[in-house]
Amino acid sequence: MTMTGNDRHVQLFDERSPNAAGLLREFHDKVLSPSFPREEYIPPTTIDPADDLTIIACADDGTVIGGALGEVYPESGALLLGYLAVRPGSRGMGVGSVLLAALKERWLGQYPLAFLELDDPRHHDTHPAYGDPARRLSFYGMFGIRVLTIPYFQPRLRADLARGYHMLLGVIPPDGATLPGTMPASKVTAFLREYFVACEGPSALDDPEVRWLLDAAGQQEDIALVGTEEYNRAPDPGPPGGR
Repeated sequence: MTMTGNDRHVQLFDERSPNAAGLLREFHDKVLSPSFPREEYIPPTTIDPADDLTIIACADDGTVIGGALGEVYPESGALLLGYLAVRPGSRGMGVGSVLLAALKERWLGQYPLAFLELDDPRHHDTHPAYGDPARRLSFYGMFGIRVLTIPYFQPRLRADLARGYHMLLGVIPPDGATLPGTMPASKVTAFLREYFVACEGPSALDDPEVRWLLDAAGQQEDIALVGTEEYNRAPDPGPPGGR
């Protein structure tokens, strides 16, 4: 049992918990589905808690009020925080802070190289359902997360959807650690190759947009990491032919 800053008790469950499939289904239906635009979230056709690292937050009455899903990329040794979201109506009550602290403690000992994707406030406006990108950056910054100074876009999550353009790629520090000022470009490009192949298939590496992204990330030996308040230091252009 964990208490948030607003004296609200939150029970945390993971993929090994009883009724994990039911909790995960509620998380997808009631939290993730209303919280992300179509190109950033695809509802699963089946629910298997073993597919991802999972943390589900429930209120005292058992209602799912938030959660986090992590995806492991074994070749690059990286973890991607695929989703961290709080149920509409429960936001601003400290649930997100409990989730982020829990995933740093539980996951980052096993996978210290951890990334997350963030909407770039220069292109994504505040939305009543999807939230405020600038405020989200500020929230993650309080936990030591930093932003890579490279242009970035998200792979297609399904063949008929667009890629998620004008995004930022962040790095999550291990629990109790502080990130350095740079990250080796080789670690970033290894993750990006594995990620795009996992989402779009091997042919993605021959795609001009993906080649552009990998070239942009790999053109220097080390990539600067900046605080989330300095996100505008990340290059802004989209790929040739992209939006």
